[in-house]
Amino acid sequence: MTIRGFSKLVVFVGMMLILCGCGKPTLVGTDAAVYSRGSLYAVAGKDMDSVYTATLAAMKQLEIEVTEQNKDVFYAIVVGKIADGRTVTVRMQPGADKGTDLRIKTSSFGNEERSRVIYQKIQDNLKTGSK
Repeated sequence: MTIRGFSKLVVFVGMMLILCGCGKPTLVGTDAAVYSRGSLYAVAGKDMDSVYTATLAAMKQLEIEVTEQNKDVFYAIVVGKIADGRTVTVRMQPGADKGTDLRIKTSSFGNEERSRVIYQKIQDNLKTGSK
């Protein structure tokens, strides 16, 4: 195989990986969550304001120190530090049917168990209306 042929093969394989493995996973309906590539992707069946409030309450209940919080009509983010110094980031965007798309990432490489605990606490707060 020539260098040019090998280069084409590398580009082709790279394109296939990009097309098949990138982007957020597809979720089925509301209140669903999928862990993929270090982040928990979820859909909450409530508006972004409610999810943002529930997220702040969850951080407080889980004793996660909030270091950054920003929200506007299009996007919201809550960043916190866990006691071991790792970062927790919760990103929110308005989704379809008055729902909210969430992305929860704990630490640089992700931690599924911690992400699911945070998501469950957010869901609990949405059900009870905790503030």
